[in-house]
Amino acid sequence: MNQARPPDVSVRVLTNGEATQLDFTARRPGVTPVRVTLVGSDALLRVRRELDTGLTRLKDELTTFAVEDKDLNRVFQSLHGLGRTLLFILFGSQQAVLKELQTFWNSALPAGMNPQLPPPLVQCVGGRDGFLPLEFLPLFRMFPGPPVETQDDFATACRTLVGFSCVVRRAMLPAPVHGGTTLQTGPQDRVPVRYLYYEHLEGAVEELAWFAGAGGAYIDLEGPYPDGAGRAPGLAEQIFNPRLLLNGGHRELPDQVQHFACHCYTRSDDTLAAEIELSGAGHHSRTTLGALGADLVALSTSQDERDFDLPLVMMNACGSGRMRAPGAPSFPYLFLMNGNRGFIGTETEIPDDVAAAFSKALYERFLIRRIPLGRALLESRRQLLSTLRNPLGLAYAAYADPCLHVRPNPEERP
Repeated sequence: MNQARPPDVSVRVLTNGEATQLDFTARRPGVTPVRVTLVGSDALLRVRRELDTGLTRLKDELTTFAVEDKDLNRVFQSLHGLGRTLLFILFGSQQAVLKELQTFWNSALPAGMNPQLPPPLVQCVGGRDGFLPLEFLPLFRMFPGPPVETQDDFATACRTLVGFSCVVRRAMLPAPVHGGTTLQTGPQDRVPVRYLYYEHLEGAVEELAWFAGAGGAYIDLEGPYPDGAGRAPGLAEQIFNPRLLLNGGHRELPDQVQHFACHCYTRSDDTLAAEIELSGAGHHSRTTLGALGADLVALSTSQDERDFDLPLVMMNACGSGRMRAPGAPSFPYLFLMNGNRGFIGTETEIPDDVAAAFSKALYERFLIRRIPLGRALLESRRQLLSTLRNPLGLAYAAYADPCLHVRPNPEERP
């Protein structure tokens, strides 16, 4: 296994029965670490709820796929205002604390907002209940600044938020990220990918067409699932053994990526009650994470130990009003505990057209041009920001090694 690149900034969420603290440390010499105690023992839960409310409000304000020039300032103010509200929930109006944190961030990453330089790497570590929406925090500049009037102003202003300036790696304890940093390719140098979807989502159909069309020369696609075949393995079987084919056979090289374009539900406070809904060719399934986890346990005790790395999972939750931010960490937790080498997913439900545009931008960089995952994810966020003026790429979080890349090399293809 390759040695992971050390982060430029580490943020650790430390929770005990009485209080929650955030530890900020920098790799740059001479930068003093910062430890901050959050306001209230339930601050992180309140932050997740506010994030959900704020993202829902922001999605409602984005009346079109591409934001018009006249709406740029309003959209930025809403996004930056959400970040400031999250800061207020976390730290209150403690002026000294907020200034200390902003000073730390700019001292640790003095060129962090410069898009011409390699982006800094920030690692955020915490338990499943210690989720910190770091990407949304305007730590480079907490004051929103002058009104946004042009597209360039919009991109520059948005880089005050961590997720538009930095590669952010999430680490969820106690679930480790398994496997090496290289995805393997099969015949014709193509990457094995499995596609699971909800067929009535226009974005899911659009993504499938991209995999079969523009991505076809680079991707060995298995799916879509469900496909109507009665002999096809079930969802848990495909997750547990990514060598299984839908026709009942096996492929030599297992899935390197499993892509879900479907509905996800997290309306219940019970994380095990969160659901994945799939549909295709007249077949429909809606599975709770509790039932899926139970099936994975049964498979692990009845089958031989797996001797290969499990795939990266991307869960592109499309649609509206189904997935809520407070329950979003349930999905990466399931797959990381299964042993998958990483998970990418959204913090809330994403509109169909945005979800399709983001996944195509990501896979064009990651699977075709073979840019390392962390930079590919950041560039995809910036792509939506620069071409569509749409900031919802910020809702995608990665629990994976940012150096993960497709063999034989991680550099861009021409």
